[in-house]
Formats: sequence, C-alpha cells, structure tokens
Amino acid sequence: MKRTVALVEQSGYDVVAASTNDQATATIESDDYSALLVAYTPAGVELGQYVREFTCVSAPLAAIIGQNQDSPADVMEEMGANGFLRRPFSATTLETFLSTAHHMRAMRQRVLDLESSVAELEGRLQRSGLTSPRTGFHNFDAVKDLLVVEVRRAKRYGYPLALLLIGLDPVPALREADVPGLPREVTSGLAVAIAKSLRVIDLPIHYADDRILVFLPHTDIQGAEEVGRRIKRRIKRITYRGKGLTVQLTASVGIAGITSGDTLTFSKLIRNATSALKAAQLKGGDKVMKRVSSNTAPPA
Repeated sequence: MKRTVALVEQSGYDVVAASTNDQATATIESDDYSALLVAYTPAGVELGQYVREFTCVSAPLAAIIGQNQDSPADVMEEMGANGFLRRPFSATTLETFLSTAHHMRAMRQRVLDLESSVAELEGRLQRSGLTSPRTGFHNFDAVKDLLVVEVRRAKRYGYPLALLLIGLDPVPALREADVPGLPREVTSGLAVAIAKSLRVIDLPIHYADDRILVFLPHTDIQGAEEVGRRIKRRIKRITYRGKGLTVQLTASVGIAGITSGDTLTFSKLIRNATSALKAAQLKGGDKVMKRVSSNTAPPA
C-alpha cells in the first residue's frame, strides 16, 4: 500500500489511505474523490460491493490485482470496478488511470445534469398538457402542426420518413368479462415496450385510447417494418391479469411512408397507416402490414 500511496502522490494527487474496511467506509462517506483504488482481497470485494450498492459515491473504482490474476473481467464484475491495475504497475500506468477517472467522473456529472434538465422539461411538458398522462408520450393535437411541417420538409429535400400506427388487437375474453379498460400498469408496460424499441429522434405520440402513432424521420419502409416487428415482439410479452383472466396481449402495426418524389400529405399518410392497421387486424392481428402508395410526382 505504501508504494501505491507514493505513486499517487508522485502523480500530483492528494491521497487518503485506509487499511481496514471500517476506515475506508468512514473516509469515503466523508469526502469527495476522483478515484478509488481497492486491492482485490475478500475485504476489498466487500468494500467495492458496499460502495456500489449502498452509497452514492460516483468516483471510478479500480481493482488492484496480482500479477498472476487470470480473469480481471471477473474481478471487476465481482467488485463493481470500472477498471483494474495489475501489480507491479508504473507511475505512468497509474497516471493514465487517474486522468481517465477524472474525465469519467466529470462526464458522469454532466450526464446527471442533463438527466435532471430532461426530467424538468418532461415535467413541464406534462403540466402543460403536451404529453399524455397515461403513456408519457406526446399528445397528437399538440404536435400535429410539427408533423405536418416535417412531412413537407421531407418531400422538399427528398429524404424518407415513415409512420407506424400501433393498435392493441381486440381480446374477446376481455370484452366478455366486461373489462372497461386496461389498468395503468398494463398501459405503462405498453408505453415502455414501444419506447425501448425507438431511437432518440423517433417521436411516439398518443393518437387515441388504443392507438399509438410513431413518427420515424429519415426512415424508409424497410426500416419501419423492422421497428414495427420489434415493437410487436415486445408487446407480446405483456400479460393482462385480472377478473380471473390471464391474457397475453398482442398488437398490430400499420405502416405508411414517403420516399423521394412522393406527393403524399400528412393526412394521407395517416389514412394509409390506419388502413394498413385495419388490414393487419382483419387478418387475425399480431401482424405488421404496410401500405405503399404510388402517389408520386410526374417526371419532369
């Protein structure tokens, strides 16, 4: 430990050393560090797990391992470490880790700040009525004008875009049991299944009580089909339980889109996606169907 302390000080960092877990936990909770160096021992494993599971310490942690340790990845997983240093390590190796740890910690703080800002903005949106309280997605009326503009822009500059209209398939057993609507936890599960299937730039929209519209900019029909299949698979994992019933939910997806030269309007895209969704459900549901229009501009 003395050599490690000396190398850290040689690198220009202040160092606090602890030889027992009691000393270490007391020290960690009372100060703010750029990095933690913990020897891979039973006590070190216990300390690493304690730091990750029971504290808010965000400093990167390095496991100090022996020269003959064959599986550093397993050590890192066991300790909750972000990296490792193999004895005997040089001052240069230590300096590289400490510098990286410093930048990593700064980036983590930026991410936390961004997440806080996003959460605040989402709260404002919900309070202003721009998002649905049931799903957290945008309300259709609030973003309709934006979507119209985006369709016009896509036609003007010749890039593709697509719409998905997702609808839960009818479940006769729920209708017979007079279930008025899905409970919030199921609706939330539906929203999560859709959200996890999308990119950051995609726009999920609460279109109707039982339908979600997804706006996919810069996405062709083939790409939209893959997204639709991914969403359909995730929704199929959702199970409704209530009133003595256990029902696996399924959904159908209707797709419409435009490519270079199309003259489709936004309202026509919505009608095409609705038509494709109805066709998918008429064929038994749990399907992804597309409607490709030949509505293109005449050649120059």
